[in-house]
Amino acid sequence: MSDAPGAAEASRRPAAMRMRRGRRAPRRLYVAAGIGLFLLCIALRLPFLDRHGLWADELFSLAMATGHSLEHPADVADASEGDFVELPQAVAPDFYARHLDHAPPYAGPARVVRAVFLSDTSPPGYYVLLHFWTRVAGTSEVSLRLLSLLWALAALPVIWQVARQLGGRWAAMATGFIYAVSPLCVFYSTEGRMYSQLWFWSACLLWLTLRLHRQPAGVAWMLAGWIVVGTAGFLTHYFFAFVWGAAFLWLAIHPGRLHRGWLLLGAAVTVGLILPWYLRIPASLANWRITGDWLNDRDERLNLLRQVLQLPWQFFTPRNIWGLRDRWDIAALALFAVLVALAWRRVRWCSREHQLIWLTLAAACLGPVVFDLLRGTWVMLVPRYAIAALPAAFVLLGIALGRLRPLSRIVVSVAFLGLCGLGLLRAHLNQGRSFEPMQLIGQHVARDAQPGEVVIIHSIPSGVIGMARYIEQATPPGTPPPATAAWVGQLGRREMPRDLFELLEGRPRVTLVLVHEVGEPAPQLDWLLENATLDGERRVEAIRVYSFIPRQGLRFQAPP
Repeated sequence: MSDAPGAAEASRRPAAMRMRRGRRAPRRLYVAAGIGLFLLCIALRLPFLDRHGLWADELFSLAMATGHSLEHPADVADASEGDFVELPQAVAPDFYARHLDHAPPYAGPARVVRAVFLSDTSPPGYYVLLHFWTRVAGTSEVSLRLLSLLWALAALPVIWQVARQLGGRWAAMATGFIYAVSPLCVFYSTEGRMYSQLWFWSACLLWLTLRLHRQPAGVAWMLAGWIVVGTAGFLTHYFFAFVWGAAFLWLAIHPGRLHRGWLLLGAAVTVGLILPWYLRIPASLANWRITGDWLNDRDERLNLLRQVLQLPWQFFTPRNIWGLRDRWDIAALALFAVLVALAWRRVRWCSREHQLIWLTLAAACLGPVVFDLLRGTWVMLVPRYAIAALPAAFVLLGIALGRLRPLSRIVVSVAFLGLCGLGLLRAHLNQGRSFEPMQLIGQHVARDAQPGEVVIIHSIPSGVIGMARYIEQATPPGTPPPATAAWVGQLGRREMPRDLFELLEGRPRVTLVLVHEVGEPAPQLDWLLENATLDGERRVEAIRVYSFIPRQGLRFQAPP
């Protein structure tokens, strides 16, 4: 009888050990999944760093970071400050390409801020940081996009933690999986713009907001972090205000263990820190810019309700902006409906903390619509202006996926991975980023150029400097590059046909590259089609190239 308790204890010991091993197994899986998904993030994004040349927005980023204003009126251009100047004559492409490099006299942060004030409608935070980055890493395509990739990788663990706090480990792993393979996330993680940096600040704000709501200990340090993150976000992109407003409103309604006085103090300090720049917004918006009106007009045939719904839908579809057919939208919608149906009763969709995520998603997506109503613009037609909602959207999707039964979770994940794979493949196979293959066109132009030829680039300044850069890079060593002329119709400095005659005089051949029109027609093309002989024509995605030779004689002659 004396051995019975010992035998019972011995029989219970293996069961307890099995239970402990069972508890440890998910943790090992959790850690392994985190490492694996982080590596998958890197693996899917690295091929996009140098797959395509830069497009207009990325070229604009480099110009701002190197202290070169592009969008100002012609009569305020100051060449000594690095401003873009449209010369009347053709010059070596290096003259325009240098707007993308640090060149003596080197620009400092003050000149970067000046360029942003004159040319952009975004805050200067991203550009100042990019300025210091490119001084060290250079201004190549890889260098520019690598900074965005680093911000995207930094955002992943923060988004992971938000999902874990709200939905547990399976939700965190599902959110990390979605973040890793989403074509939208991969694309903008390798875009030379401020979007991935904006995700980082948005995710940090969500994480700190939840911590302030839950924990009274260390409130001063967490509130200081909340202030720093809010200030950095406001100086990265103006539409961060929608995310910050949602977090502030949620904390005001549900302060939890945070005293509302602390919240008001944090908001006041944040506003005080950003005020010096934000007081300049009216003057900045009043500046005339070359592309200042591109969001003022719209196609009357557009379905506005569909455009509004496209703002949140961009986070769930593989189609987006890289050319997949509409049927893949239908497939994604069917998969999304299945996911919601399977998870509907398994997720507390309207719990207090989930309301923060819903409110953030709604604010970031409806904010551009409200902005349009107030300003008379059509920002809603550009889904990326709601990109700050990506952390919230992926967390909601990850919570739903993480709550499914194991078999359902595997099936939905495999289907989602297949759709994302199609989107990634399509984006990779495109010849140019955002359908602007400037690098490819520059190689063609440099290869086909004849001695004495002139290349006329009809575009906005970012297109001019980009084409000039790629023509110069593609010109064989020891061979002079073709003379390059900028034709920016919005500046109002070109007159037809006088300026065209001056550019053509004595030239054996002319190549006209139409990169951007932005509401400005190309009268040079019409004149050349009527009065010269077409010697070659090429269209690659959104860029058109036409080459002409004289109809009479070996060189163009201006009429008397």
